[in-house]
Amino acid sequence: MRSPSPSFSSDIASPPSTAPSTPPPGRPTYCIVTHDASIAFLQTLPVTKSSGDRALLFSGAGAVKELLSQAADILEDKSILEDARWGRVTAQDGSVEVEYYQTKSGRSMLEVSDEKATIVLDAVKLQTKPMAHDDALNRFCEAGLRCMIALPTRSSTATLYILERPAQTYPLLSSAPATVLNPTAHPFSLPSLAEFERGWTTWDLITLGMIPPSLLHAKPIDLRHKPLFYIGHLPTFANILLSRLTGAREVGPRHFLTTFERGIDPIVDDPDACHSHSEVPEKDEDWPALGEVLAYRDEVRERVVRRVYGEMESGERALTRRMARTLMMVLEHDGFHIETLLYMLIQRAGSGTLPPPGFAVPPWEALAAQWNTLSAPTTPTVTLGPCELVMGHDDQEPDDLDAALEHAVADHEFGWDNESPRHAVQVGRFSVDWRPVTNGEFEAFWRGAVKDKVEMPPSWVEEDGEVKVRTLYGPVPMAIARHWPVLTAYDDLAAFAAHKGGRIPTEPELRLFLDTYQDTYAEGANVGFRHWHPLPATAGGAARGGRGSNGGVWEWTATALDGHAGFAGTDIFPGYSSDFFDGKHQVVLGASYATIPRLADRRTVRNFYQHNYPYPWVGARVAYDA
Repeated sequence: MRSPSPSFSSDIASPPSTAPSTPPPGRPTYCIVTHDASIAFLQTLPVTKSSGDRALLFSGAGAVKELLSQAADILEDKSILEDARWGRVTAQDGSVEVEYYQTKSGRSMLEVSDEKATIVLDAVKLQTKPMAHDDALNRFCEAGLRCMIALPTRSSTATLYILERPAQTYPLLSSAPATVLNPTAHPFSLPSLAEFERGWTTWDLITLGMIPPSLLHAKPIDLRHKPLFYIGHLPTFANILLSRLTGAREVGPRHFLTTFERGIDPIVDDPDACHSHSEVPEKDEDWPALGEVLAYRDEVRERVVRRVYGEMESGERALTRRMARTLMMVLEHDGFHIETLLYMLIQRAGSGTLPPPGFAVPPWEALAAQWNTLSAPTTPTVTLGPCELVMGHDDQEPDDLDAALEHAVADHEFGWDNESPRHAVQVGRFSVDWRPVTNGEFEAFWRGAVKDKVEMPPSWVEEDGEVKVRTLYGPVPMAIARHWPVLTAYDDLAAFAAHKGGRIPTEPELRLFLDTYQDTYAEGANVGFRHWHPLPATAGGAARGGRGSNGGVWEWTATALDGHAGFAGTDIFPGYSSDFFDGKHQVVLGASYATIPRLADRRTVRNFYQHNYPYPWVGARVAYDA
């Protein structure tokens, strides 16, 4: 039987939220921006969120018309090349009066009343300083915009950025404002309530916008729970941990606490062997209804999480290290599970799962044409070491209860138990590929050297005899994704590395490489939902000393997760790491395109998966003894 509807107190301000609404129909609005636009100006552009509206932002020097012709093909709207379609708008960008151009049809319906307002696109020229790619991406995300594609021109320094205003963007960690609770705005100390709300927006977009009712009780991956479990699991984790700490009674139905408490990670080779986890209903009809779970989710957010922040801000509750750590765990647990749910859902993308709502479908053909022209690394590998490498940070959970440190929260960097303590290791001399193994490289290996010995990665799918690569928008041809990092099990990538005469790097080796050459979110890395798919890796180029992105994937290491000198397991979330000190789980480092920036940019983060578990978004690069 379904659970009866819970009785909630009257201080809950709103009913359960739903997925982002569908934008109103009508012809989209386009805006051409030709000056060096500020973040504040871009925030005010009449580009409606989650719609077909687009900002066409030009940078550099040159003519507009050539690039606008390319944009017309991508937008599938040749009318933007017609002078009569455009009107001139005068606006303020800070203290400067500027002009931009806006289509006269659509929701804005500009009226052209004088000769000056008439536009001759052939006469529009640019004369601005070209933006560095990372600076452009940062400016856009801070303005709530997302770059769908950047179109350079060969005849000048001009670049056209086609921008949408998506359902959500993640700001830079450095742009977080100081607060009463985090006066130095330390990015890895106490998370802000705004960070929670941003994560909730992402979670709701996925759970309510990408999972149709028919999939709530399906299991895209046999080794994980059904999606409905995760919708109840995240609020239950927050409910249990924060209520236990504050001494308050947990909110919501009591049986939700046991049903949704802990997920599963069974041994791949023996699914009946699994760590302690929740006992869930066997029959679909015995699960709570979705509406009940959403009401419970909203009650936890309002009466547990928001209440704790309100009490701390008012001074009613003291901010302690234990409270800050618990809130960090709740927030980052949410972040990890955003990825878990997505790598499950991608297995049904195109055959059940809906694409990300409020985000445009990528212009695959145009992007692939650009990816095919990317330069290879200047050398096949880079040699590093020998050196001493400092790993981890000093963040021992038992110190939270030390009277001298109990309230020392400001500027303290929090992490999970396996990230501490700080320690030095010796890294020998080794060489490593600049970039992870690609889909194209692994396909050649899979079809040739190990034919019928290594299974096709689950990140691929065969349709009508053609191997395609899964994306959250549905499968795309291998020709589109052949330069992306391949996502598959450690065992398969270790076999590839051995075939090349190499091996998977150890954790210290990969950490050294990432510290030296991997871009951060602020440098343009493909994390934080800048894209909802991988990109080709870019490290090893001639510019910026070889720094670049790995394409937006976690990376396997040859190091098994285990205890280490000074390790102190968490009492807040018992068994978080130690349950998996079984010799079967490999440490993975880095971040995927769906990793929140807080996790992606903290260099001490250590994730882990079973060596033969092929579903997570983890790739690998090949290392060699030097």
